[in-house]
Amino acid sequence: MGFRMRKSINLGGGFRVNLSKSGVGYSWGVPGYRITKTARGTTRQTYSIPGTGISYVNETGKNKNRQSTSQNRATPVPQARNDVLPQNQAQNIDSTDLCFFETAEPCNITTAIERIIMLDKISTVLMVCGILAIFYLPLIVIPIIGCILKIIARKTRSVQLEYILDNEKNDEYERRIGAWQILAEGEKEWEIVQETNANNPRTNAGATRNINRVECKIDRATPFYVKTNVDTIQIKLQKDVLIFLPDKVFVIRNGKVVLMNYDDINIRTSQTNFVEHGEVPKDAVVVGTTWQYVNKNGTPDKRYKNNRQLSICQYGVVCLTSASGLNVEIQVSNVNKSKDFEELIR
Repeated sequence: MGFRMRKSINLGGGFRVNLSKSGVGYSWGVPGYRITKTARGTTRQTYSIPGTGISYVNETGKNKNRQSTSQNRATPVPQARNDVLPQNQAQNIDSTDLCFFETAEPCNITTAIERIIMLDKISTVLMVCGILAIFYLPLIVIPIIGCILKIIARKTRSVQLEYILDNEKNDEYERRIGAWQILAEGEKEWEIVQETNANNPRTNAGATRNINRVECKIDRATPFYVKTNVDTIQIKLQKDVLIFLPDKVFVIRNGKVVLMNYDDINIRTSQTNFVEHGEVPKDAVVVGTTWQYVNKNGTPDKRYKNNRQLSICQYGVVCLTSASGLNVEIQVSNVNKSKDFEELIR
């Protein structure tokens, strides 16, 4: 047996994930009992008497060649983005409904997280209802119950994920998570949620593509409903939250949780010149200027009053897609960090 690095802390009874060259194995248990799904495809049940070293192991299932479930199950292909859109026709850039996503095992992790999120939402509603207690004193018990549930949800009910990585997988994950951490250091990130072709570039600062974007956040913090021994990245989008772990990506929307295999996600990076109508971020690279209303030769169109001069910024672009429906386009203000990300994420 070769040398193996074990990245773990004592998380108590929770989920344990083993990553190695042979594949991914999962286990879950409590003192005295643990069930394991090995990388070979077998299921192992371990019964033990804590503190004695006495245990009984029962392993079932055949060691079959593992095949992707996507080969045996048809999944809808997300509508492809067109390079050329019909004039003035808007196209949304978002992911398909989560029910169409190809969910990776084990599903009991997602169920546990959904319950915690629901408990947290209920506690918030009860605390808000405390406003009624101002007019009717007996209702004061409602916000008290809400506070108790909030503490339970955020302090005691997190899903525990312990990762055990061999040397190769550990190095791979540190490189990958390091790439996302570099991207998170930028001043601003936006999610592109809609695009249209500009019908008149002269009135759109020369741009041929109009986009609708909203601010998003790439965060190093781990959400309250997950406790793990590895660094994580959380991307907060308009509709979804993505959480990156060594082997999986959580996709969370409206309290619904699915797990995707990281290898099923296609990550594409690029750079773009963007006419910035808002405030220019401090870390942005300005490559030129234009006018809000501009002639074909680049001069300002004097027919318009208050014709503002606008900065042309070079931004980084990161696209996340999958065959089962993930479709995310992120624009980042620091193009140099996006280039560093591109080198590390390969």
